[in-house]
Amino acid sequence: MNGTIRSLARRFSSQLQSKVVPRTPVKGKVFVGLVASGVAYDGVVNEFGTLQAVTRFLRSLRIAVSISLDYTLSLRGLEEGTDEYSARKKEVHLRCAHRMLKGCLANGGLYIKVGQGFATVNHILPPEYTETLQKLHNECLTRKKDEVKRVFIEEFGQKPEELFQEFDYNPIAAASLAQVFQATTKDGEKVAVKVQYIDLQKRFAGDLGTIIFLQDIIEIVHKNYNFGWIIRDIRKNLEKELDFVNEGKNSEKCAKDLAKFSYVYVPRVRWDLTNTKVLTTEWIDGVKMNQTEEIKKRGFDLADVDVKIFTTFSEQIFNTGFVHGDPHPGNVLIRRGKNGKAELVLLDHGLYENVPEDVKDSLCHFWEAIVLKDHKTMKEYATKLNVK
Repeated sequence: MNGTIRSLARRFSSQLQSKVVPRTPVKGKVFVGLVASGVAYDGVVNEFGTLQAVTRFLRSLRIAVSISLDYTLSLRGLEEGTDEYSARKKEVHLRCAHRMLKGCLANGGLYIKVGQGFATVNHILPPEYTETLQKLHNECLTRKKDEVKRVFIEEFGQKPEELFQEFDYNPIAAASLAQVFQATTKDGEKVAVKVQYIDLQKRFAGDLGTIIFLQDIIEIVHKNYNFGWIIRDIRKNLEKELDFVNEGKNSEKCAKDLAKFSYVYVPRVRWDLTNTKVLTTEWIDGVKMNQTEEIKKRGFDLADVDVKIFTTFSEQIFNTGFVHGDPHPGNVLIRRGKNGKAELVLLDHGLYENVPEDVKDSLCHFWEAIVLKDHKTMKEYATKLNVK
């Protein structure tokens, strides 16, 4: 799309950077902010022009400016590396993390998904950010009954109660992209129905464009900030996760890849009740893999469960190369298999990564070297994996 916020940011990035350098730091930052904000606002109005989109943009801009000023003014005059500087910086981190949290909650949708992404990179971002943004994982976003009906009418031309024998409008789970409902098909099968929020795809370009634009401007203003790649990585993943047909195909490939393991099960997709915004699969009852007490109550051996989880994901990483990208506890259930022992049920197949052959090979040698305590080989393959 010509003239998107992202392309505007790129264009002004190179032009403004050379112009700002000769100015004093504060004036330069104000200049960049004012010019870039005007450009971005015009882009939002022209391309994503709804009142809600503009409101989300202005809210995001206000938060970004307040964060930028907080770092600039709060740390001014302090010598980097001193105890006072470190203590002050932690305070600023925490204040700014709370601003981000409030902004994500207010804007909703993709902003919450992006915030959740930031919360997972605790090896990169300060703990003040990752711990604060962890709260977004507990946010249960629900939409009204009428909105769910609209999705079905737009996608199938029928309401849920017309497509299914029974459909419970009370969601059993909700996340940043979709809600999950329990239903019974016309042929009597109990199913889980994942329904995407109605406005997500319409908001995608505008909201992600706004976030990426603000990241680009922050990188211009704050030379030490270089985390924009996180957003771009999240964007790539979101494009995959918003296509529920792709998720259904991923689940079938996963089931095929792991078919040799009798203790792994992937819910079957009901393609007659699935499209890009609605995914219907067979219903599975089970216990989350981190609910250890409940797992023991059901008579399962924790060591056996651990080995099965380890073996399953090792198979994906080191052998098939088709790796589940979001194996958190809610996406791995434990239930009783046909042989009476623990069976793994893998859910949520929206995000997968294909591991290249050379990377798989390097990973195998790297882990073998770890087991053998061969430090020379460890270093060799760590370098090949760009690990320092």
